[in-house]
Amino acid sequence: MKSRHILFACLAFGLIESVLAQEPDSLMKMVLEHNRSLNVAREALQVEILKAGTGNTPPDPEVEFGYLFGKPSDMSNRIDFGITQQLDFPTSYIYRSNLRKIRVSRSELVYILTRQEVLLEAKKLWIEQIHLNQLHSLLTKRLQQAEIIQDQAERQLEAGEIGLLEVGQSNLLVACIEGETDDVSSRLKSNRLSLKEITGGFAFESKDTLLPQPVSFISDSLLKAYRQGPSTLLYQHDLDMKEEEKNLAVSNHLPKLSAGYYSETVIDQAFRGVHLGVSVPLWENINTVKRAQSEVVRAKAEMDRFKYQQEREILQKLNELENLCSRVIKLEKALESANSLELLATVLQNGEISFSEYFYNSDFFFRNQQLLLRYKRDMLMKEAELMKLYM
Repeated sequence: MKSRHILFACLAFGLIESVLAQEPDSLMKMVLEHNRSLNVAREALQVEILKAGTGNTPPDPEVEFGYLFGKPSDMSNRIDFGITQQLDFPTSYIYRSNLRKIRVSRSELVYILTRQEVLLEAKKLWIEQIHLNQLHSLLTKRLQQAEIIQDQAERQLEAGEIGLLEVGQSNLLVACIEGETDDVSSRLKSNRLSLKEITGGFAFESKDTLLPQPVSFISDSLLKAYRQGPSTLLYQHDLDMKEEEKNLAVSNHLPKLSAGYYSETVIDQAFRGVHLGVSVPLWENINTVKRAQSEVVRAKAEMDRFKYQQEREILQKLNELENLCSRVIKLEKALESANSLELLATVLQNGEISFSEYFYNSDFFFRNQQLLLRYKRDMLMKEAELMKLYM
């Protein structure tokens, strides 16, 4: 790319709202409501939210009761009673609370990313459905023309104007097109099954043969959006979690506190009072802090690697999209200046070209029509991948 500010001249200008307006709304609504993967992801989100809310409370208090029988029997029995509560260093609860918030936010990002992937798959299936409809329509017209040429060849054979070679070529052309049509019909059925699966079992079929207009991209704006997108935020949350876990490890290495009430009763004497305790941090968490610090360094490295890979992939897709756009423009102009299938059939019937010339030229024109449809499909597929962020 000569410039990071690339505006494709071949693409229609539009904002994000216009992109969303071009979405197959009914399909996306069905997917959001009934897709099984999204239903699982939603339940998983609720589980993670509940899971993140546990573990930030002090341990349960301990209650002790002792009844000791005196000996000899004339001695009174002894009764002991105590309640003890252990507490971590106070900052530990602050860091655990921060971790809970980060984990909840991270779980929400995981759901958003899952939703984007599912909606992207649905969008691609929808684009493929329309592409196959276009291809089927093109093949149907091509088959009708081939059958007309086949009838003409048989009549000319009876009149002695052509030989068996030309008739065989016309029969072969019809057979090839029928085979391609059957193949496209099979692909349409398979695509419908995939659409039914992604909608949670609800049938969705589009007979439309018009693809939506592409949109414009400015690479710097798109890169900025992805740098602030959920994928990047997910790595940032992972780093934040490691930072808080490091802080928590440091806090857990500080002394733990304990406090309680204790009473002892013997004969006619009773002793009651409170007791306080503090742990001595020696070896219990001796390597935990070092490991947490290493985890932070690794999380930073992973985030940097992801940012680089993401930017490279986006620029690569933009470059591929630009190349596809250029191919579409050139091929459309070339097909406009070339002889159409209808014109070729007419000049053949008028005897201006031979059957061999017709078969070669018509097949060459038809193959390029198919190629143009494929380029347009690939262009919209690539665009959908880039627009996944906004789904």
